[in-house]
Amino acid sequence: MRTRWLALLGCLLLCACAANLARDQGLLLIEDGKYEAGLARLQQAVEDDPQDPERKITLNTARARSVKMLLAQADLDRAQRDFTSAHNGYQRALRIEPTNSRAQEGLRELEQLRNIGAMLVQGQTDLRRGDLAGAERRVRAMLALDPGNLDAAELQRNIEAIRGRNASLYPQLRSRLDRPVTLEFRDASLKMIFEVLSRAAGLNFIFDKDVRPDLKATIFVRQVRVEDAVGLLLQQNQLHQKMVNDNTVLIYPDSPQKLKDYQDLVMRTFYLTNIDANTAMNLLKTMLKTRDVFVDERLNTLSMRDSPDAIRMAEKLLQAQDQSNPEVVLEVEVLEVARQRILDLGLQWPNTFGVVNDDGSAVTILDQLKGIDASRITISPSPQLKINAQDNDVNTLASPVIRVSNREQARIHIGQRVPVISATSMPSTQGPVITESITYLDVGLKLEVTPIVHLNNEVAIKIALEVSNATSLPPTQQGTIPVQVDTRNAITTLRLHDGETQILAGLMRNDHAATGNKIPGLGDLPGVGRLFGSNKDTYGKSELVLSITPRIVRNLPYQSPDDMEFSTGTESSMQMRPLDTRDDSAMALPAERPPLAAAPEVHVEVGR
Repeated sequence: MRTRWLALLGCLLLCACAANLARDQGLLLIEDGKYEAGLARLQQAVEDDPQDPERKITLNTARARSVKMLLAQADLDRAQRDFTSAHNGYQRALRIEPTNSRAQEGLRELEQLRNIGAMLVQGQTDLRRGDLAGAERRVRAMLALDPGNLDAAELQRNIEAIRGRNASLYPQLRSRLDRPVTLEFRDASLKMIFEVLSRAAGLNFIFDKDVRPDLKATIFVRQVRVEDAVGLLLQQNQLHQKMVNDNTVLIYPDSPQKLKDYQDLVMRTFYLTNIDANTAMNLLKTMLKTRDVFVDERLNTLSMRDSPDAIRMAEKLLQAQDQSNPEVVLEVEVLEVARQRILDLGLQWPNTFGVVNDDGSAVTILDQLKGIDASRITISPSPQLKINAQDNDVNTLASPVIRVSNREQARIHIGQRVPVISATSMPSTQGPVITESITYLDVGLKLEVTPIVHLNNEVAIKIALEVSNATSLPPTQQGTIPVQVDTRNAITTLRLHDGETQILAGLMRNDHAATGNKIPGLGDLPGVGRLFGSNKDTYGKSELVLSITPRIVRNLPYQSPDDMEFSTGTESSMQMRPLDTRDDSAMALPAERPPLAAAPEVHVEVGR
């Protein structure tokens, strides 16, 4: 007995040693970076003794530590732009812990990084066609995925450089006053008012020789900027200005010739992606009244020469109009369920009687039956008993998936092209000459869909469905083979949300055909009529079901109202920057304002 206990104790010690050895080996493998092998050894140790809580705790702790180390190394590899190693690290972490959200997010971002080259190309395309806002959105998305991307940084510098050049086209007046001014003049000389502004604000005003010296102005404005006061004075007297630099303004009359002499023009080429260049030219000519426009259909580019304000307006218009056409995938299922039942029951009697002569020949003329022995009368062939019932079920299913652009028609035809032969007879000296021609008729399933994608992710779909089959009829005397076409069609328009499924059903057809072969009179007897004839009843029923689901692939991008709306000035003078005569509370004037100049009925006040 003692020997047995010693043997059992030795086995337990050996098992414990083996379990401890497996645990130690597993931990060593994890330390060496062989996480999967180490966890497998620890898992084996747990399976050897499922009741040991220490082994389970060791396994769970090692699993969490392994995942943490793998994710940290994967993040480091991604920061060092070693995307292959980062991808392998995230995959190893998911094999250990399939529900780890951090690893799943890392793989998703790596998948987006693979498309960063396409994002760069799209951003460069947006920049070439003048869509600075679209290019900047691409840059932000690229830098969010890869902050150290050099191509994205270069694209950002190009965007800022273009914005700087555009801003330099519009020099701003820089007066030495950092506060608004208040002007009160009544019937004062215009040149005197500008002289006062020149002394007060440190600006230079140069007048064209054709500006009349007797021009007078009346103005009462409070707390406005100097440049806005200048603009108001010019509008009163039909004058224009040209900013030479930040403190010099040239004033000239508003006449076509003076505009040609003084107005600076800018040349700009727009690279168009989605809108047709001729359509864009009509848009600019209609909205901006620009004249100097050239279209290159080969490159789909538009070049225009106009004022800087008109160029900026054209850029805004083309950014709003040059958008990719929305696309939608239509998942369509067409199901035709047809059932046919045939019941053929009764006795089929022959249509003629015959008489057998002595020589074995048969006589079938009924008039010769008079006076003939009844034993010589035979019925040939013998009556046949018909007991037949057939059930036919047919399911025809078509499930096409169509990708179609907005407001474009997609057509599907699943069926046959049935040849229809027609004959034409032409008279000739040797007899009529018959000429045959073949035309083809499309039968089967025909589906036409036209989607209209709306901004709220709804799709309006125009559907035209037709299911038909053709049956050839006997030819006519002229040789023409007519064709009978049985058809069912439905035309409707519906509006669905993205991913919503609509089922159209109810296109049903019920057919009943009855044929009989019976002895007249006897076959019509109730109850026993089927002993003297046979009846064949054919019942047919079919239903057509259409299921359609739209899934939007690409819709128009959202554009804020601020980007879609901009000022265009007046009918006679287009400009991007409107006059701002509203009070600015941040630039309030003190209570007392000493006048700069005083004269009868003239008062000038400049805020300090």
